Amino acid sequence: MEASSLGDLPEQPELPLLIVDPASSSELADLLAEAALVPAKRRLLMAPERDLGLARRARAHGYSGILPKTDEGPLMVAAIKLVLAGGEYFPCFDEGESPMGSGGPGPVDRLSKRQREVLEEMRVGRTNKEIAKSLGISIATVKLHVQAVLGAAGARNRTEAVTRLSQGTTGAFED
Repeated sequence: MEASSLGDLPEQPELPLLIVDPASSSELADLLAEAALVPAKRRLLMAPERDLGLARRARAHGYSGILPKTDEGPLMVAAIKLVLAGGEYFPCFDEGESPMGSGGPGPVDRLSKRQREVLEEMRVGRTNKEIAKSLGISIATVKLHVQAVLGAAGARNRTEAVTRLSQGTTGAFED
């Protein structure tokens, strides 16, 4: 169902997913708060591009993720599926920072079980295709999880992510 404004949504039971796509950045602040009032299990914010500040604001308003319009189609579909399955999608937008904010659990602890499995596959040097086959998931989903791992580590590449997440973690990579 599509509505030109949140007020146009008919009254109904809780939506499984509400995707908010603001027409302009000027209406964004009001829309974030207004959308939080619509009964929905999960919320995703469409964004014109990757924006760490916007991701943090969306998360503070209870959104499950932010979906940059610059992402490839298969990655967007995988992100939507992840959010519908109960996960979060907040890709890393700035080097060394995560939209999750600082404090709280460590970077590895913030990863989902599946993301930790992907991280382990990355640690042994497997490609996205090999990871997808090993875990029985699509390559697009692997890319989504790899991006989440890179974000949690604040890393620019897989090697850097594995190195950063291996340091200071206790028992995370025991053989």
